[in-house]
Amino acid sequence: MLTAKFPLFVLDSLRSAFNVGSVFRTAESISPSGVVLTGISARPGGRKVGRTSRGTHGQVPWRWFPVATTAVDYIRKRRVVIAVENTSDAVPLHVADFPLDAAFVLGNEADGISEEILEMCQLKIIIPQSGSRHCINVSSTAAMIAWEIQRRRLTGEKYV
Repeated sequence: MLTAKFPLFVLDSLRSAFNVGSVFRTAESISPSGVVLTGISARPGGRKVGRTSRGTHGQVPWRWFPVATTAVDYIRKRRVVIAVENTSDAVPLHVADFPLDAAFVLGNEADGISEEILEMCQLKIIIPQSGSRHCINVSSTAAMIAWEIQRRRLTGEKYV
């Protein structure tokens, strides 16, 4: 699964099984794609992930790693790993130059992406916001990334 040429969503210890299930639905919407779960992230098999994913957890390839750094280290050998985080050096999603088979790391709902993981990523992207909170739900963030990937697939554009 991790060597195929399709995008991955890497979930860095998401606390909510509902967010995990929602990311599976989003990943399925841009098939082929995959999900990598790490740490405390809920895994398929539970009722919350299954109901929220609407069964897509059975269609989308996935893998679990107990430690996020192990997952990112493994993935980095095969593709570009991108942190989706509000950092001073992040590039806006719509102008970021990334391959369509990149791995997008999405952070824990309370703590974001760990510093150790941020240092391992080759690129950081941000979703521009005009609100004051600068805090989009992780599953909504995955949907915006999926849309940008799909837009680029459909138009052939690398970036705007």
